[in-house]
Amino acid sequence: MNYFKRLAALSALLLLLIACSGGAPEETEASSAPPESPAERFPAMDVAQLDNYLTANKGKPTMLIFWATWCPSCKQAIPEMEKLAQSHGDKVNVITVSVDERRELLTRYFQDKEQPLPVYWGGEDLVRKFGVEAIPTLVLFNKSGEPVFSRPGAFPYSMLTAMADKLNAE
Repeated sequence: MNYFKRLAALSALLLLLIACSGGAPEETEASSAPPESPAERFPAMDVAQLDNYLTANKGKPTMLIFWATWCPSCKQAIPEMEKLAQSHGDKVNVITVSVDERRELLTRYFQDKEQPLPVYWGGEDLVRKFGVEAIPTLVLFNKSGEPVFSRPGAFPYSMLTAMADKLNAE
């Protein structure tokens, strides 16, 4: 029994040494910069702002997904959209619009996660315009910025790439 007590004490001491050995983090420019506010990190997007975005990106199709941090299907759809952005980002814009009630929910969701896609905080007018009744909902815009497809569901990467290729062929 004495052997186990010694082993436990030695293990605890070893863990304490490992935890304390990191030292103080070095100061860098990035760490001294003030953190972005939720409004800066997740800009609002209403109908007028989406129209401006599409006008500024004419000539390149856009794939937009409506989603929420609490939605299990959205958590499956977002990684597929991220893969699409990595493989087809030069051919199609990929953006996300959160329908969460508060921006702080986005801040909490992305606290320990990367944010590889642009995330906007959507207004009710935008949700109404596209008749979003379920999430995730994917909306596709052609090169002229006109909506050509709007359907709920989590689409697999293979379907998303086929859609992106078709949008670019038009």
